[in-house]
Amino acid sequence: MQIRWLPLSIGTVAAMTFNAQAIELADGTTAFIQPPQFLNASTTNDSVMRRNATYFFTLDLPANADAPLQSVVIEPQNLTRYLQPYQLDRTIAFAETPGDEQSELSLGDVSIDENTKAVTVEFEPPVEPGRLVTIGLRPQRNPRLDGTYVFRVTAIPEGDQPQAHIAGHGRLYFIDNDRDRIFR
Repeated sequence: MQIRWLPLSIGTVAAMTFNAQAIELADGTTAFIQPPQFLNASTTNDSVMRRNATYFFTLDLPANADAPLQSVVIEPQNLTRYLQPYQLDRTIAFAETPGDEQSELSLGDVSIDENTKAVTVEFEPPVEPGRLVTIGLRPQRNPRLDGTYVFRVTAIPEGDQPQAHIAGHGRLYFIDNDRDRIFR
């Protein structure tokens, strides 16, 4: 373990501990050294009100992240009243290392905040750095209204006091095929 003293502002200094698991700040907070980046959002069906769709969200957890990925929060940013409930027990996740096959990831708790409609997916065990991670959410059906739905994707490292990192924003586009036929 190596300790570095870093200036925070003029006359203020804080200790940071670096170890093989994560960066740990003096107050016990853990954080990614190189945070995960959101890569892509996609759906298996883009028609409004259709059943059996899966929404996929993919992140790159770089090898130099220096902290395993404990959980991911996927939170809609707009049009939340048109989203349909998720089948949380059907949530899936898999990882792949560049050049390797996909491997299923074991999930811990999968929960939803009823107020914000944010879904939290916990990994058990946490995902080690150096992998692409994809989460698949299964709604009961697609939204009722066509349009662009934006989701904020937040990555949380392993640790007692993790510092969340907004990895990016994903967009899913849904179309109303019936309405499109009427206007042609």
